[in-house]
Amino acid sequence: MKEQLTYTETSLPSIKQAKQSLYTSYSGMLLGYIVEVVKDRTVAEKYLIDIFTGLQANDIQDIFNPDNGSVYCRLQSYARKQLCQVHNTITDRAVQPANRVTGLMNEEQQLVFCGLHYHGKSIAQLANELSKDEYTIRQILKQSFNIIRSNRK
Repeated sequence: MKEQLTYTETSLPSIKQAKQSLYTSYSGMLLGYIVEVVKDRTVAEKYLIDIFTGLQANDIQDIFNPDNGSVYCRLQSYARKQLCQVHNTITDRAVQPANRVTGLMNEEQQLVFCGLHYHGKSIAQLANELSKDEYTIRQILKQSFNIIRSNRK
């Protein structure tokens, strides 16, 4: 069993090794995700570099924390947060994939689907932001998934 690494500000070689390990293992998948979000490979590569250079010791510790699920999911969540900070707001369409399926959704469905999927918001957070109850948010999300399912090729 692998020994769990702990990272502190003074363990710079460990941080560099952890970044390198993350990059080697997950950069290809993360680049694919970012390309799908921003729809431009050159811009996506820039974001990928910014994401990995911006990783701090506490971020790496959170990503490698075994209590939080898979490493890639936590890295992808970190990347989402970084992309959102660049674009400042949940309604900024530049971070949401502009594809034919989300284009078929109404504004409310897009806000709920993209808020949950791309921006990592919880149902409770969205319910609060949109002044709706959680049941309504779940129904809107269900409608969004129905649109996605019915438009698969």
